[in-house]
Amino acid sequence: MNVLTALVAFIFAALGVSLSTEGIFRPAELLPGAMLSLVASGALVAAARWPRAATVVAICCEAAACAAGYLPTPLLLAPLIGCLYRLTVLGSRRVAAWWTVTAVAAVILGGAVSDGNPTGGSVLLRTVGVVLWLLPAVFAGRMTRVQRAYLRIVQARAEDAERNREDDVRRRLSEERLRIARDLHDVVAHHLAVAHAQAGTAAHLLAKRPDQVGVLLAGLSGSTSAALQELKATVGLLRNPGDDAPTDTAPAPGLDRIPDLVEACRAAGIDVSVVCDGPPRRLPPLVELTAFRIVQEALTNITKHAVRPVVTISLVYDEDTFHARVVNTSARPTAAGTGGYGLVGMRERALAVGGSVRAGPADHDRYAVSLTVPLAPWQQNHVSR
Repeated sequence: MNVLTALVAFIFAALGVSLSTEGIFRPAELLPGAMLSLVASGALVAAARWPRAATVVAICCEAAACAAGYLPTPLLLAPLIGCLYRLTVLGSRRVAAWWTVTAVAAVILGGAVSDGNPTGGSVLLRTVGVVLWLLPAVFAGRMTRVQRAYLRIVQARAEDAERNREDDVRRRLSEERLRIARDLHDVVAHHLAVAHAQAGTAAHLLAKRPDQVGVLLAGLSGSTSAALQELKATVGLLRNPGDDAPTDTAPAPGLDRIPDLVEACRAAGIDVSVVCDGPPRRLPPLVELTAFRIVQEALTNITKHAVRPVVTISLVYDEDTFHARVVNTSARPTAAGTGGYGLVGMRERALAVGGSVRAGPADHDRYAVSLTVPLAPWQQNHVSR
């Protein structure tokens, strides 16, 4: 591309060497002007890599051609015009201005040296004409530079937007995977843990109290059926190709479902009681779901690890705070999920609603899981709506 541009510039310059006008004559010899035009056009080839050096060569050749008496027409100055354009595109505004002034001064000085008896037309052509031929190249170079900078900004913004979009998709996928993992752990694991405890109790009572085995097996069937339903709902959510949730899913559980958890644990032989402090009231659905899942996870760990547990679930409804506490009194109280993801899932759920979870020994034979959720932010959101 650079060679083709230089070739076109040489053709124009060669034509410019042969031009003359009334009262202003060119030299009789065309070869010196053609050779100077060839050298200037050759410099245009190197202007892409060495714009300043190429501009110096072009200025010297064009100034020498004007000093030899050739007319400074836009055809003759084509190689210098190309070098100034390239220098303006690649260099700074100050550099382009300095070299443009130098080029104009050199060409005008060369024309002044050659014209011993200047006329009005000769002076205008060799002064104002030079300025009119060279300045448009600088303006065009500045416009090209600005346009390229704008295109780079647009491209950078597009790439940044694409990266942000990909990061957002990855973040959403990661959050969805974590949510599904929590649901599988909290829900399915709970039902399976209760089913395991019911099966163990049934095997223990089979020889001593066979009349109670039927009740335990019925509870076992209910626990496994609930686990299968939850697993089916999760698989249906994963296989759903659209953004809408499956229409056959049950509403999210809340604190009104805690009696179901209590009955399942009692069927497995666990002594569970519920204590309410303050008048029960409806809480925001997400808060109720969080409290339900954390109580469910605490009962799951008790079912799996505690020995002869006695469990108390306390629900405290303050004016601007909700507390849920699960206390396990047993011969071997156990930590809530220290060997797996139980405590991690509890903390993630609590943080999602602006609350906190504490799990640890409450005494030498007691272990407590406590949830605290401030309700003021939820009440403010409700009022603002």
